[in-house]
Amino acid sequence: MTERKKQYSGSISYRNLFSVMDEKGIRKTNLRNEYNISPTIIRRLNNDETVSIDTIMYLCEILSCQPGDIVEYIPAKK
Repeated sequence: MTERKKQYSGSISYRNLFSVMDEKGIRKTNLRNEYNISPTIIRRLNNDETVSIDTIMYLCEILSCQPGDIVEYIPAKK
């Protein structure tokens, strides 16, 4: 399988996700145990790696928020 070349130069941050979770009293263990989010997805979020839009939508549903509340695009420094 050929890996798709990245077409963007910036990165993604989920720092705001963890702030919103903290405000709402939701922990990473809750995501795994109560909402069935896999440990792999939680690891990807911890490491600011990409996840599917379905995951973002599910997190928004869990947290009653919008994608911009939990995800930040960080442009590459030139």
